[in-house]
Amino acid sequence: MSSIDPISMATQLATYEVQPFQQRFQTQADKYQSQISAYGKIETALRTFRSAVEDMNGLNDSVVKNGATFSQEGNISASVNASALAGEYQVFVEQIATSHQMGVDLGAGTTADSAIPAAGSMVISMDGNTMTLDLATVDTDSDGTATLQELAAAINNDENNPGVNASLVRANGETHFMLSGKETGVANTVSVSVTGTGDANFENAFANSTDISTPKDAVIWLGAEGTGLKLTNSSNTFEGVIDGVDLTVSKAQTSGDQPIGITVGSDKEATKEQLNKMVDAYNALMSEIDKYTKVGSKDEKRGVLAGDGTIRSLENQISSIFRQSYNGQSLYSVGVSIDRNGKLAIDNDKFEAAQATDPAALNEMFNGTDQLFDSLEATVKPYLSFSDGVFTSRKDSLQQNISRIDDKMSNLERKYQMSYDRYLAQFTQMNQLMTQMNQTSGLFAF
Repeated sequence: MSSIDPISMATQLATYEVQPFQQRFQTQADKYQSQISAYGKIETALRTFRSAVEDMNGLNDSVVKNGATFSQEGNISASVNASALAGEYQVFVEQIATSHQMGVDLGAGTTADSAIPAAGSMVISMDGNTMTLDLATVDTDSDGTATLQELAAAINNDENNPGVNASLVRANGETHFMLSGKETGVANTVSVSVTGTGDANFENAFANSTDISTPKDAVIWLGAEGTGLKLTNSSNTFEGVIDGVDLTVSKAQTSGDQPIGITVGSDKEATKEQLNKMVDAYNALMSEIDKYTKVGSKDEKRGVLAGDGTIRSLENQISSIFRQSYNGQSLYSVGVSIDRNGKLAIDNDKFEAAQATDPAALNEMFNGTDQLFDSLEATVKPYLSFSDGVFTSRKDSLQQNISRIDDKMSNLERKYQMSYDRYLAQFTQMNQLMTQMNQTSGLFAF
């Protein structure tokens, strides 16, 4: 009678008891994990779609783009919003706005480490705002000496700084102290006075500062110089001078020059680029949804989220928004539609015709309050909240299912170990008996 292997026998029988349950639990866990992954992929595509919508629905952005061209480059640029009406305009740039810069000559041999008075005060004002600096507080490294470098730093870091930048400039071997207004225009003229220092030369140097750059307002003429409408502005950007158009001047013309022609109209390429962002993001989202919700066939594997009500509801809500009418007009009438494959498509000829006819109305369809983009953002928001969004909740629920399966698998491991120990003991005892019987039977052998 041959002996048996107790370990092999115990392993086989214990495995046989738990293996069907392990396989079933692992299949369930794999399914849940695949669903979590699928939700993650669709969520990422939805976030990309929402970002595309938000990028076209911001305070300074829209799907419809207008632009401006100039008869002469280098003097003016323009920011044109979707409400701007097409038209021809003329502008003459008489003067650009400049900021105030003043230099202070503190004498030969002055360096960044030159000492300044450690008493008195410096008052700097600009456009009705004033800061008062106590010169006794300028010495920040506590070495007993306040320096020009520390003075510049104290001005720049003062919480009451009215909009002035202090700096040290070397010219012709000498160091000069300079104050510069951060904003342009006459209203932003910088004034400075120093008193109570006990150092007349230091105080007089600031009292007799030299203007490096005189503050000026920008001056333009809508129309020809001298006969058009004259406009002044402290900034080089004239907002809304032409309805829907902000003009920024960068270089003055010479008196007697012809005014610069400005043509405002549709920017078809920029608009098409905006539309393509939306189309690409929408179609990528729908492709991800289709990938994981397909019902399957003999030639195609069933999607892990096939029949999932959450995803189907999301798809239906978004697609239905594109089939609605806005301000009494359907998106299809302006060239935006969903084709037979469920993908978003643009008829460029229709869209360009709508843009040329009434760009403001077209823009309102997309960017108006509670119109297309607002409706899309409101629809996807509940799905994407990181704390309590639909996707987060679904993934958390599936993860909890996996955790419960992990607990069951742990219980099976304990059951396996108990069965293994029991079988090992039984087969070990059986093996010992068989060995004894073999030895006994050998005594009777002839």
